[in-house]
Amino acid sequence: MRILDLDNDKAIQSIMLYLNIEEAKELLNDLESLVHKNDLNAHAHIDDKECQHEITVVIYNKENTSMLDKRSQKLIKENT
Repeated sequence: MRILDLDNDKAIQSIMLYLNIEEAKELLNDLESLVHKNDLNAHAHIDDKECQHEITVVIYNKENTSMLDKRSQKLIKENT
């Protein structure tokens, strides 16, 4: 698992998510879809109703990050 604070371009170790039931269902559905696709480096975006907050979830393969941007590659390989 890797977590990137996009606003500060910084790797972080933990987060707390507050989701309402609709957002939790969307996250669950997107995760199930990503896992069943078995498509490494696939991703999904989960937004709140106001589109003020977004979660991006990426399924990755540590051995093959070539489809990801350079910052994401560094995060996965170095956790920094």
